Amino acid sequence: MENELDLSAFKHVVVPIGVVIALGVARTVSAASQYIQHRDRVTISAAHAAWSILLFLWFVGLWWISWGFRHADAERWTYFTLIFLLVGPALMYLAATLLLPDVPDEGELDLSGRFEEVGRPFFLALIGFLSWLIAAEMLLLQEPFLVGKRLAQCFYIVVFAVGAAVPTRRMATILGFLVLALSILTLGTFRSRLV
Repeated sequence: MENELDLSAFKHVVVPIGVVIALGVARTVSAASQYIQHRDRVTISAAHAAWSILLFLWFVGLWWISWGFRHADAERWTYFTLIFLLVGPALMYLAATLLLPDVPDEGELDLSGRFEEVGRPFFLALIGFLSWLIAAEMLLLQEPFLVGKRLAQCFYIVVFAVGAAVPTRRMATILGFLVLALSILTLGTFRSRLV
C-alpha cells in the first residue's frame, strides 16, 4: 500500500495492544500454575480446560493477526484508532479474567461450575471480541465482509450466542470442544511467516 503507516510509528502504536495481549497470555499461564499448585482445593473440568486452551490460542492468534494492521492506510491511524484497537484485546482479557479466577486463600474453587456463574458475560465478551475483529479487518484492512474466514467468525458468534443463552456446564462442554477443534483447524491455516 502506498500510504502505509511508517513501520516505526506502527511499532509505537501497537505496543499497548501487545501489552494487553501479553497480560492475557500471562493470565492463562499463571491461572494454570495456581490450579496445579492448589489442585487439592481446585475442581477442574474438561470444559474449563478446553476454554482455557482456546483463550491462550486466541491471544497468540490475535498477536499474530495484529501484525497485519501495519498495512492499514496511514490516514486511518488516529487516537481513536488506537482506542478502538485496544477494545478487542480488552474484551479477550475480560473473558480470561471471568473464566480464570484466582484461587482463594481459604476454601475451594469449583471451576467445573464456573460457566453457571459467569457464562453469560464470558460468552458476551467473546461475541464482542469477534464483532470487533470483523470490524477491525473491514475498517482498517479494507477487507470485504464476504471473505472465507468471515463464515467461521460468524459461526463462532452464533455458537457464543447459544452459550450466552444457555450458560450451563453441559453447553459449555459441548461448545468448548467444538470451538477448540475448529480453532485448531483454522489457526493451522495462518501463514507460517510474518511477511
